[in-house]
Amino acid sequence: MSNPFKGRLISVDCMRGLVIAWMILANNPGDYLHVYQELTHTPWNGWTATDFVFPLFLFIVGVSVALSVNREKVRAGGGAHFWCKVFRRSALLIAIGLLENAYPCFDLASLRIPGVLQRIAVVYVTVVWLQVRLQNRGIVAVIVAILIGYWALMVFVPIPGVGYPSMDSHANLEAWLDQVMLHNHIWQYDTQWDPEGILSTFPAMTLGLIGVLVGRWLRSGRPGMARAFVLGLGMFLTGLLWHEWYPINKSICTSSFVLFAGGFGVMMLVACHWLIDGRGKTAWTKPFVIMGVNPLAIYVVSEFVSATLYWIKIPDGRPGGINLQAYLFKTLFSGWTYGYLASLSWSILFLLAMFLGAWALYAHRIVVKL
Repeated sequence: MSNPFKGRLISVDCMRGLVIAWMILANNPGDYLHVYQELTHTPWNGWTATDFVFPLFLFIVGVSVALSVNREKVRAGGGAHFWCKVFRRSALLIAIGLLENAYPCFDLASLRIPGVLQRIAVVYVTVVWLQVRLQNRGIVAVIVAILIGYWALMVFVPIPGVGYPSMDSHANLEAWLDQVMLHNHIWQYDTQWDPEGILSTFPAMTLGLIGVLVGRWLRSGRPGMARAFVLGLGMFLTGLLWHEWYPINKSICTSSFVLFAGGFGVMMLVACHWLIDGRGKTAWTKPFVIMGVNPLAIYVVSEFVSATLYWIKIPDGRPGGINLQAYLFKTLFSGWTYGYLASLSWSILFLLAMFLGAWALYAHRIVVKL
């Protein structure tokens, strides 16, 4: 039996696993009224640790594409078969994302069209195509053009119906386009805009392209680890400085946020590569590697399990009963802890349950590929 883990960079799997673990932890509090700040998203401008999670995943998508897609081989021949696989994978991601958004109510009138998996699919296709077509300078040019173009649109273009440019949460170009194009098929928690909306998908693509550049460096085996770290630090500080005039904002993926989060991703991966692949310090990495080998499968399962727990009702003497998640949370934690600690304890328990599923796949050498 072939080894599906052969040739994989432990540092990449470890970072991917850390990101997906934090995503599951943040997405599943026991009580939404009691969540530690760093496990929530910033309401609008600014950032928390959780705001880094999805951008880091998109960054790793780009790294993985650069490590796995042989540009010369694709361009030399066999392109039709390759592109069929790429578009099939993306279409499947979009389909699963739509199913996730629809479950468990399946109300087509208000079905959210954007989503996490949908954005991953679009970013994946884009970075694969540019990985095959462009050299490093071309990739950099695309990144710069998108970030500057998006900044100019958001800051200088008047919003139809408003008459002037705005970066407010309910008056910005991204929100306007989402309302015009998607109507009521957007995020259920805010009827004005979507965190994976149409316009903000373009700067999100650049996070994947930054990952492509880092992945090419890793694949080349060239030295320059310190230089790569400094470049990441430069991006991070540039985004932080730009924040004074153009706010860091995860919700609409501002260009300053891309540099801020992308730079952090570069530094984090370089540090992991130095420590894990370079110095062989792998003893602590196994749990994260287990999560990082099948990240999308674990994420999708976690979302469906979470939705099911909220959907199932338990009779408790009140009209409609209590959902299974609230019942389990109250039963397991109300007797010995409370508030924020109880909510976090549920998150950890949920994450451990997902880890057991990931461990079962890993133990049987199963890598779920779309």
